[in-house]
Amino acid sequence: MELKSFVPDRVSTHAKIFLSAAALNGLGNGMINVVFQLYLISLGFDSTAIGAMVMMNPLGAAILTVPAGILADRYGKKKMMVFGFILICVSLFMILFARTYELFAICFFMIGLSNATFVVLTPLYSSFFDKDDMDRAFGLWGFLNILTMSLGNLVGWVPPMLVKDLGVSVQHSYWVVIAVAGVVVLVQTPLYLLSLRGAVEPESNNGFRLMIKSKGIIAKFFLLSVVSMVSGNVFFNLFTYYTNSKFGVESDALGTLFFASNFVSAGANALAPWISRKLGTLKAITVMIGLATPFYLLMPFAPSFAWISVLYIARLGLRTTANPLIGSLYMKLLREEEKSSANSVRNMANQVGGVVAPWLGGQLMETSLDLPAFVGGGLSAVLACLYFTLLKKDEETLIEEVIVDGT
Repeated sequence: MELKSFVPDRVSTHAKIFLSAAALNGLGNGMINVVFQLYLISLGFDSTAIGAMVMMNPLGAAILTVPAGILADRYGKKKMMVFGFILICVSLFMILFARTYELFAICFFMIGLSNATFVVLTPLYSSFFDKDDMDRAFGLWGFLNILTMSLGNLVGWVPPMLVKDLGVSVQHSYWVVIAVAGVVVLVQTPLYLLSLRGAVEPESNNGFRLMIKSKGIIAKFFLLSVVSMVSGNVFFNLFTYYTNSKFGVESDALGTLFFASNFVSAGANALAPWISRKLGTLKAITVMIGLATPFYLLMPFAPSFAWISVLYIARLGLRTTANPLIGSLYMKLLREEEKSSANSVRNMANQVGGVVAPWLGGQLMETSLDLPAFVGGGLSAVLACLYFTLLKKDEETLIEEVIVDGT
């Protein structure tokens, strides 16, 4: 396999700046993800409370996502991103001093509003590449984001060292990691704004109007996104809580697991374009989701953290291969002038699933710690079938158009 199988033929300066921001995003999120639920547990919150808090993030995003996409298409991506940057600054500052459920819920809600404004990122990135480069472009983005997230996960070893060497409390050690991660996350936004300098912004005189013509495509991806989010997040949004409760795992072991699994996932993103060329984009999506499903369903039977780690890595590596191909296929099926608006609808679907999943997972774990994994695994099998059934004709039409256009 040659390098050109994984990397686009041309990566512009603006695309490189964008990818630098994505790398920082992965690093900061990797740091936060490995300690944040443990931090909440140290403050005395249970699975129900944590699930309800986490739910506020996608709830905020769901409210603002579609308006943000429409406004971005009408008045420009930069204005949306600046607004989101202000929101994330305020919310990350507040979260460092939050101690009550209500304040954490407000912080998560504000982060969700901020995330909604970044609906412009996928259309922005796709504008840097031609359609025949799209699979490789999205594979490269996913690879860099997940690779840096893996490096951030290794920070999970820091809290035990702070406790042992400096004598700080476990709770304070988590707080320090969250504070540093917040700074890393904030640095990404100026780079995203800089990458916008080469993008063509729309005129601001067309009014507030939803520019969507590909309604059938968008409706299908809406359904698929809801099912996908509920399938994964009903269990994995509370995976830290699950492993801590079942196996007594702390941040160092989790950090190592997340590092290894994300490293494999990064490689899967890089391989995705090659698999797509061999099988076709839609078939590759369907096959990889299907192959990941048995590993998901086996997790409740894992007798130890070592075994569940093996299953987690195998499932994530296979499932993540589909993600860049899904984003690529969606962008290829849309018209250029509707991409931000249409992507906002898909993102809203993700947020709807994200609202339902952590709440449902928290409730199910109160009944049985393993129940969310069975629910999520079953939905994963359904999702694989839905992708192929719903999008087969649309992909065939796209292929025919590409042949006719010669692009």
